[in-house]
Amino acid sequence: MVLMGWGGASGLQAVVGIFFFTGPVLLLLSTVFLWIQAQFFPMMVCGLFCVFWLSFGVLQLPTLGLAASYGGGDAAAGAVSKEMNAVIALYLLVWGFALGTFWLFTIRINLVFAGIFGFVTIGAWILSGAYWALSNGHFQKALRLQKVSST
Repeated sequence: MVLMGWGGASGLQAVVGIFFFTGPVLLLLSTVFLWIQAQFFPMMVCGLFCVFWLSFGVLQLPTLGLAASYGGGDAAAGAVSKEMNAVIALYLLVWGFALGTFWLFTIRINLVFAGIFGFVTIGAWILSGAYWALSNGHFQKALRLQKVSST
């Protein structure tokens, strides 16, 4: 909803707590309990998403000053810099390949899981495209891609 700008929302810094607590805590607990139950593929899936949300949260954490380091000390300039957005685009591209691998694994197991992984993979790649567009200064195109990847 934040990515799509519902209610005028913008920026992920305000929801960074969700990236560290809501998703990862539950996913980590699920990973442990699935390991105890010897359900290894779902365990790997939960672990993968736990790591994704934690690492994506680190990219958005304002106190680390990652955006500021790309903008010469100015966080706003760093957030729209070519370099910062290209890094996030590559990050999402790689995650898309990891999710695509899981999609391949689930085709034979369960069509519902395969559908979920297929759509999440496409979503990661479209969001990567939004960050590529942003890094090239195509703000309107990035906004459209961002809204498409979030639906």
